[in-house]
Amino acid sequence: MHRIETEELLRRWVPRAVAGEPHAVGVVVSSVRPHVLSFCAARMDEGTRAHTPAEDVTQEVCLALTRALPRYQDRGASLLRFAFGIATHKVADVRRKAARTVTPLHDVAGPGPEEGVLDEELRSAVRRQLALLPEQQRRVVQLRILQGYSAERTAAMLGTSVGAVRIAQHRALQRIRLQLSRAERADTVRSAAR
Repeated sequence: MHRIETEELLRRWVPRAVAGEPHAVGVVVSSVRPHVLSFCAARMDEGTRAHTPAEDVTQEVCLALTRALPRYQDRGASLLRFAFGIATHKVADVRRKAARTVTPLHDVAGPGPEEGVLDEELRSAVRRQLALLPEQQRRVVQLRILQGYSAERTAAMLGTSVGAVRIAQHRALQRIRLQLSRAERADTVRSAAR
């Protein structure tokens, strides 16, 4: 269900859910859930998701929302925004917990010398490709990929739209992939010629 459709549905059902109608509470929570899941997944990095899946965080948000509904007061913002506020706090909690989780040293398989050299070569190649990108695309990749900012936050930082950020990111990554693929083919041809 699209967000606009969800907002319309919530306008009808939230007052009944706040009044304590069990069916209305179910309708509200099930309508909000897919949006909250997308919201959480977009704000959790791979390490955080490995510690606690986005589905689990979404479940916690839905439970918190169910508990908060009797006290919810419509102040002009939608219930969906209210749920996103809860989700923001739950994601932050999970990030903190994931950061405090220490992986035992014997569970960490460090790269061998060959893997280390290959990893450094790849990082170096990516840095070279980043330097070749147009400035806006380079800034988007640095903020979104390297620093982990959301598309919304990146757009605000760059003074542009979320759509422009996503397009710039797509084009930049496509360009980097293409250049790395060309470089790999050229290396293969050079190796074969020796």
